[in-house]
Amino acid sequence: MNWIDSVQANQKWHCAHTSHGSQLTTGLQRIEDDDPQYSIARGSSSLPTEADALCIFDGQEGDTYISPDEYWQTKSGMDKTRDVLNHNPTLTVSQWSWCTQLDSYSDGDVEAYLDSISVLEAEFPNVTFVYMTGNAQATGSNGYNRFLRNEQIRQYCTANNKVLYDFADLDAWWYNPDTEEWEHNTYEYEGHTVPVEHEHFNGSEAGHTTYESCEQKGRAVWWMMARLSGWEGVTLMIGPSSKLATGFELLQNFPNPFNPSTNIIYTLSHKSKVQLVVYNVLGKQIKQLVNNTENAGKHSVYFNAAGMSSGIYFYILKVAGASEIRKMVLME
Repeated sequence: MNWIDSVQANQKWHCAHTSHGSQLTTGLQRIEDDDPQYSIARGSSSLPTEADALCIFDGQEGDTYISPDEYWQTKSGMDKTRDVLNHNPTLTVSQWSWCTQLDSYSDGDVEAYLDSISVLEAEFPNVTFVYMTGNAQATGSNGYNRFLRNEQIRQYCTANNKVLYDFADLDAWWYNPDTEEWEHNTYEYEGHTVPVEHEHFNGSEAGHTTYESCEQKGRAVWWMMARLSGWEGVTLMIGPSSKLATGFELLQNFPNPFNPSTNIIYTLSHKSKVQLVVYNVLGKQIKQLVNNTENAGKHSVYFNAAGMSSGIYFYILKVAGASEIRKMVLME
């Protein structure tokens, strides 16, 4: 929650979109309705000044339904974006959401999008411009074309170290609470496996999808904003655990500090699907130690860090959609 507080205090978000992009703001509002700590303040064509909230400038000046030509595709659209950023100098993030344009756009059309955003980045170095993929609802040839254009955007962001909000990926993945597994939905087109919106998100409750899909995208916004505020993507829970009452308990590794091996102990109150993973301080996965269904009881896992650099590492235990993290120190 410290990072959520940091977002609310320091980040100001310019969110321009058509109907599909409203899934993000709908999700954020539903998250706040469920937990007021995730407070947002959204202004239609204006930037709120509410304290202790993520303040959102929704749209452009004078309009809230923003097509490509009103944000990046034309000079007048780019000028509208410039006006918002110049007139609201506290804005730190600017982002435009696709509708269905990528179903038919060419690679040249996407290059124009990438070029325009890079021009804005150069003009506003204190603003983070977030790139996006397009929604994954179309199938057939349109869906395959969208997949290719999304891959084009992903590759550009990877090669140039840009911030990407992967809308299509969020469409295609759904967490099944019954199996405690993530499901990836795809279809086949002329020998190609193409991601498509998970059938669990097929609906029209808001922004052409379900409320659950909106909430998933809202959680991704909070995650992204926290990362932009400096969060490394891991949450520490150091100290006595209280998780056993809800199914598991993760204990401190022993010995700690260690060199080069240590034991990690956890306890399950019932048979569960378990993942135990080691990360470095940057949030990069180093090694997966467990990925099995384990019986109730006490479990000890041997971890050998031979060849690894000395320093701080984290190990995370994931059980039934919940997780706990502890810190360990490898010393020379």
